[in-house]
Amino acid sequence: MANVLHGFQHRFAHAVAFGLLALLARWALDGLPRASIWSVVLASVFGATDEWHQSFTPGRHAGADDWAADTAFAAAALYIWSRVRTAPILRTSLLRKVAPLTVAAMFVVGVSLAVWPALSMVQDFERPSLRSVPSQVAHTALDVARSTRNLARQLRSAAG
Repeated sequence: MANVLHGFQHRFAHAVAFGLLALLARWALDGLPRASIWSVVLASVFGATDEWHQSFTPGRHAGADDWAADTAFAAAALYIWSRVRTAPILRTSLLRKVAPLTVAAMFVVGVSLAVWPALSMVQDFERPSLRSVPSQVAHTALDVARSTRNLARQLRSAAG
């Protein structure tokens, strides 16, 4: 039973992470031709590099099924969002204000499932914690995120 629950937790964390990655990439690439396709490609490439990285990490294994699931989750998130955002109920101002909070909540849930070992359904499964990451790595990650955002803005202004 614990193995089944861990598998569900693992898939759910991947769904949240890669779904949000695709949505955020889509928003960053808004205005470019075929932005949705490029967002799924970006999430898929990220998933492939993540699986490649796992092949070098002791205790982890790379799997084509994880990569395919990551790509499917990215595509599904964009499809679902395209249907939800055109729904008449989202045209109300209250729901437009709640949408960013929902994305933030999903991000927190996904990160919580991926980072905190206490939430793991399998007690002997170990994951690295962000608490052990040096602050320099965290600052570098923030710099990469800012650079990516600035690049997306430049691409958007060049296309428009």
